Amino acid sequence: MRRIRALILAAAMAGLPAAGQAQVRASERGGSFQVVNGTTITVEYSRPGVRGRLPMFGGQIPWGEVWTPGANWATTLEVDHDVSINGHPVKKGKYSVWMEVQPAEWTVILDPRSRMFHIAHPKPDSMQVRFPVMPSDVQGADLLTWSFPTVSPTGTTLLMAWAGKSVALQITVPPVEIPVLAAGV
Repeated sequence: MRRIRALILAAAMAGLPAAGQAQVRASERGGSFQVVNGTTITVEYSRPGVRGRLPMFGGQIPWGEVWTPGANWATTLEVDHDVSINGHPVKKGKYSVWMEVQPAEWTVILDPRSRMFHIAHPKPDSMQVRFPVMPSDVQGADLLTWSFPTVSPTGTTLLMAWAGKSVALQITVPPVEIPVLAAGV
């Protein structure tokens, strides 16, 4: 009886993954953040790969379709102060990020419902921030990336790149107000 229990336990343990081993996802989690003049900007997303699925835009992602530039749960953008993105005011908060792709001009959609699954496309809503962007052609970018390639005291560029395309978002932050101290303090 003891020998049977030992065999059953050994068989059960053989089916368990080794310690520290986890299933590799097709779209691993990623993130990027930047602090600009006291304002923190955070992007959280899953990183899909092209994996030979070309063309992505106008193919896998049909023209006119709204998609989240990421995978799994919708990509999110969080700002801890009011900012301006491409000249459009964005209130402090966390937003799901969506883009409607067209052959020439795309539309960025920031939806205040930050916890949305990537196939639950948001319907147009007055609470959303929407604005046009012009995608650029880039080499490579097989894994989707969000980065901050330039930073200045008044803002930063947030860049999404994937599948031969990139979209640059110009984020302007409010100036930091330094309090004036009374003499002798």
